[in-house]
Amino acid sequence: MTRDQVQAQGLVRIKRMSFLMIIGYAIIVIAAVLGITAFTVTKYDELTKDKVSSMTSTLNVQLKNNLDSYMSRMEKIGTLAYSVDNAYSYDATSSLNDEYDAINTEKQIAADLSSLCLMENFVDYGIVYSNNHTVGKISNGTVKLFGDNLYNDLSAMVTRKRTHDGWNTGYNNEYDRIYYVKQLHGHAVFVISFYTAELDNVLENPEALSDMAVRLTDSSYKMIYSSVENDTVGNTIPETVLNDVKGKDMSVITGNENLSTINATNGDWYIICSIPTNIILREAVDMKKIIYLAAAAASLIAVLAGTVFIKKMADPVSTVTAGLADEISEDGIEKILGSRFFRDKADNLISKNSKQEHAVIIASIDDFGELLGKFGREAADSQIFKMAKLIKEEFPDCECIGRTSENTFTVLMKNNGLESEKFRSLVIDHGVDICDMFKNPLNTPDGALYEVTSSTGAAIGCGEYQNIYDLAYSSLCTSVKDGKSRFTIA
Repeated sequence: MTRDQVQAQGLVRIKRMSFLMIIGYAIIVIAAVLGITAFTVTKYDELTKDKVSSMTSTLNVQLKNNLDSYMSRMEKIGTLAYSVDNAYSYDATSSLNDEYDAINTEKQIAADLSSLCLMENFVDYGIVYSNNHTVGKISNGTVKLFGDNLYNDLSAMVTRKRTHDGWNTGYNNEYDRIYYVKQLHGHAVFVISFYTAELDNVLENPEALSDMAVRLTDSSYKMIYSSVENDTVGNTIPETVLNDVKGKDMSVITGNENLSTINATNGDWYIICSIPTNIILREAVDMKKIIYLAAAAASLIAVLAGTVFIKKMADPVSTVTAGLADEISEDGIEKILGSRFFRDKADNLISKNSKQEHAVIIASIDDFGELLGKFGREAADSQIFKMAKLIKEEFPDCECIGRTSENTFTVLMKNNGLESEKFRSLVIDHGVDICDMFKNPLNTPDGALYEVTSSTGAAIGCGEYQNIYDLAYSSLCTSVKDGKSRFTIA
């Protein structure tokens, strides 16, 4: 490490101490204010969450009652099928049935069943016999869904032994319909089905909680119904909600992202209501703003007062280090060193191993004075930044890059185990690429076309940086002399 670098680091540490003192004081002040502010805001948030928890819990219970009432009404409508003449006694599977009488009986049963379901938006309302024969309104969709297992799988849905009936959905991952099945006799079941969209009115949430998501799921938490537009029935509920409610039957859960309530229904399903925490606390935002603004103002006044005091104390150190900081900075372009610091760093890197092969590549914007005169400082600076960007992209793994004059950039590149000829070829490729890729036309104020170009020179060697640099600079001069927009290597 050079003497200048050691000196620079020491002075920078001194200057940094003043900033650390300011930061430390600011942290103490801000921590104290934020501690009180956070306590106040947290308590306010907890009060808001408790209020919404009570509302969502009450709503969930109401939705459960609505759903149970709706399902109970469907069951009563199903029970009316027993009042249809011959529905309970007729068996389509019997070999004793007279064909003519069977046709008339089934017509009569179908007509009576049709009259019973006229006021309801049922998909299915009919009887399925053990030979898969149907009477009444059994949709093609249901027949296609169950296929040859129509009776067997429908009868398997009769899970309540006491009432000989049952509710089911999700057959073959089909969640668009809900089925209610009731055993008529040993060879027949009565079937009702309706689309899950019919639950919109049953599970409607009030405007006061319009942002709340209402979902009805089966026992495996797959959605039967959802009030969320982007949800797909049959999919599992979002993981953030699932993690909060899984394994619970009747609970109010305050999770990291949502406040959720869950209730089990009579059909072994779950009604899950969830609302994002940030929406719950939306009403508290204005109050928080006032609290935070007051806290920020108090902190700012205290920090500014402390900063002025510390600055007064540290002013002599700032005076000493100000010029040095400018000297060792990156010259206004990220990852590109100033001229002196680049020179010292390059010399230090090369001197570590006098046998290590290095390349110095110098790229310069041609006729920079003319470019500045024709287009002005802003356009000239844009070309400088363009050259800097191009060099950084062309040499991502180089040792260092420096801006050695206003329009000139120098690159130090190490030979990482390549043969000398291959390393030389690599340097040549990079130099030619810079000349080719930098070319760009500009329009002069009078409409003429002016092409901005760059010239590049390079040298490869070992031992001392200055010797390699001088050779590279000589190569650059040759490129300019031979017509510009060229690359020369020593």
